[in-house]
Order: sequence, then structure tokens, then C-alpha cells
Amino acid sequence: MVRRVWLRVALAAGAGLVSLVVCSGALAAIFMLFLSGIIIMGSSSPPGLFFWVGLVILIIVAAASLSLPARALGAKRDHVTNTAVLSGLGFCAFVFFMFVSFGSVIAIPIALLALVATSVIGSLVAIREDYHITVSLGRATVIAAVAIYCASLLAWWLVPVEEGWLYSLVPVFVASSSWLVVPGIVAALRPD
Repeated sequence: MVRRVWLRVALAAGAGLVSLVVCSGALAAIFMLFLSGIIIMGSSSPPGLFFWVGLVILIIVAAASLSLPARALGAKRDHVTNTAVLSGLGFCAFVFFMFVSFGSVIAIPIALLALVATSVIGSLVAIREDYHITVSLGRATVIAAVAIYCASLLAWWLVPVEEGWLYSLVPVFVASSSWLVVPGIVAALRPD
């Protein structure tokens, strides 16, 4: 029984990590695709067919990866789709506020919140219909999410901006740890 629970936790945490890596990779690939379109085509011409086909493929791959944590948590059919859609909206909110944060520092805490909330919403929506969300599951999930969010805010406050762009990503790395921790907690505490 204990071995089965730990296997379920490892599977859910691994699915969250894979989802995060694929979404981040798709985001980087979209940026590179956009950048190559500007360099090759020039800024005055509209994007070509290569750009649009690549963009659609990358969005489909990212959306499919967002369903992995829900499947690892045991969601079926509509719940997987609902979870992927809600997680996709949360990840898009994170990306939007990260771009806004280049002009306004106030958007950084909102972007970090969107990143943490994506994993919480995705994990809890995935099990909402198939399993009842117990008080201990909800409490543990919220405590973990708030702790990770506060740690990411602390990292944002402590890391000096003058150190370079890689150091400025430390709060994002801390907030993205929720994609491993939260699905693991939900997998461990969900009722059978």
C-alpha cells in the first residue's frame, strides 16, 4: 500500500515536471520562431506559413503536455480537457504578466502567482469529480502553494537585479517548483 502511494506521488510529480519542461520549451521555441521570422522575413512583411504551422504545432504540444498531471492523478475524459484548458489559461496569464513585468515591476508578483496557481488549479480540478476533495487535501495543497509563492516573492526581493538575467529567473524557478510539489501532495492525500 505504501509503495503504491509513493509510486502515485512520483508519477504525479514527474508528470508535473514534464508538463512544465514541455510548456517552457514550447514557449522558448515560439520565441525563437518569432525571432527567426523577423530576421528572415524582415519586420515589414507578415509572418509566413512556416511561422503559423510551427506556432500551431507548438501550441498543440504544450496543451497536450498540460493534460499529463491530470492523467497521472487519475482524471478521465472531460476532466482532463477541463484541466488542460484551465492550466493553459493559467500558463498564458503567467507569460502575459512576465512580458508586462519588463515594463512594470508590479506585474512580477502576479506572474509568480499565476505560475503557482496553474499547478494548484490543474491538480484540484483533475480530481474534483472523480474523488471528493477532503479538508486535509485542500488545506495541504493551499499551504504548500502559499509557502512556495511566499518563497518565490522572497527570492524576488532578495536577488539583486544587477547580477544578471539568470539571477532574475530565480523567483520563477522557485515558483515553478509548485508544478512538482502540488501534484505530488494531491496524489499522496487524495482518497482512494
